[in-house]
Amino acid sequence: MNKILLAAFLLAASTSVFGQTKEEMESSKQRIEKIQNLEAFNKTAIQSIDDLQANIGSTALESAAITPLLQNFYYRSIGQNADGITDITVKKPTLAEVTELSLRIYAQKKNLEQITSALATASQDASATKNPLKLSKALSAVNYAKNAVALLGEETVFQVNAIQSMIQTLSTSGNL
Repeated sequence: MNKILLAAFLLAASTSVFGQTKEEMESSKQRIEKIQNLEAFNKTAIQSIDDLQANIGSTALESAAITPLLQNFYYRSIGQNADGITDITVKKPTLAEVTELSLRIYAQKKNLEQITSALATASQDASATKNPLKLSKALSAVNYAKNAVALLGEETVFQVNAIQSMIQTLSTSGNL
């Protein structure tokens, strides 16, 4: 199952979409709402699963912090406000601002890769649990983690594609 999630994440990451559309921004907003509604899972007394849950929580918080900044840069780059109204007084984002955000997104991508690899260990540890009370809690936590990783993976792919597009646009000679 872990290999399927990793393959889906890599496939989604490899299909690069140039630019962002309002539909993509709206999808991102919906994903962020779901990410913000992820609730912290109770401790399972299995260290690998508890560590995985903590990493997912911190990654979800960072993702929820990055996306509004990214959306702000997008609207500023097209000369609109968040309501879609054209505003000629909006200051376009600088390459330095976008590059700084790209470093956070890159760190987010690395965190998600570590979480994905830790998911396999957590699944094995959950399956190896003999205590039926711990087993149900552990399996629930692993299933929660799989769903959270899929959601965070989609949002991270969007963030990577969006920031790459912005950097490319800002790096062209006509936009400096």
